Amino acid sequence: MTDLAMCKAGYGAVVTFSGITIFTILVTDLYITARVRLRSLKRGEMAAPKQEPQEAVIPPPKPAPKRIVASEKARKDALKTITAVRRVSAWQIHRWPLEKRMVNERTRVHLPRTYLGKDGIDVRVVRAGQDLNQFVHRHYAEELGKDVGKDNVDGKGWVNFVTPDDVLQRRHECLGPDPRVAGYRYDVAGDVHIKWWDAFLQDQWMDKQKWTFDVRMEEDGRWVEIDD
Repeated sequence: MTDLAMCKAGYGAVVTFSGITIFTILVTDLYITARVRLRSLKRGEMAAPKQEPQEAVIPPPKPAPKRIVASEKARKDALKTITAVRRVSAWQIHRWPLEKRMVNERTRVHLPRTYLGKDGIDVRVVRAGQDLNQFVHRHYAEELGKDVGKDNVDGKGWVNFVTPDDVLQRRHECLGPDPRVAGYRYDVAGDVHIKWWDAFLQDQWMDKQKWTFDVRMEEDGRWVEIDD
């Protein structure tokens, strides 16, 4: 290959010194890089751009939902409505309960002998799987004084709101004119206390005291019952 041909081919430059032709092949990185890029473009190959590291973007926290502020009138109206529903749904103790209230674990239920527990309160064990409503109904459906012995003493001197004196009576007859079960309350020990509602006396009582409740509004706007 002649000197001129080699120059055209891009191998370098021709330098003549003292009649001696010296070939100096100067291959630069720039020239090689340009030719490689040109070939890549012709083949449709493009180098992938370098991915620069990016900082993670933390989304701003969602604003807390605005709590609905109810007026005192709205609270009183809700309390009145829930009270009416609760009283209507209370079941009469002398009738078989239509709803079931199953007990998940062994507990004890407090059963007043008379109105406001003036003559004492019996405590009975209720086992897991038993229906609490049926258990309470059966207890107060028992007759007093039918057997000679301890049972014969029960009921003597108790105020009977239903049958005349000296007549065989049942336990529920000493609770009031129209005692109804409005619900139950569990104490810190897990014992059950009956919330009584007497439709005739218009009275709410439990054991030896009266019971009341209030209402509060949840975040979704619903009114729920809370014990005082």
